Amino acid sequence: MEKTISDLIDSLATTNIKIFMLIDKIQRNEHTKEDSYKCQQLNRYRSELMNAINKEFNQREEIKL
Repeated sequence: MEKTISDLIDSLATTNIKIFMLIDKIQRNEHTKEDSYKCQQLNRYRSELMNAINKEFNQREEIKL
């Protein structure tokens, strides 16, 4: 990813909020198939962001995609 650390952290925060909102919807059993798919995709994107942040700080990339 070609983003600055601040962009990565901002994207991670935004992604976490989107995931939280979808999980809340899923737990209330008010979700659609698309919501479930979007939640999976956002989780994958979150893992990519976390790996990119870890790489910037020379940490091990342990988050599975």
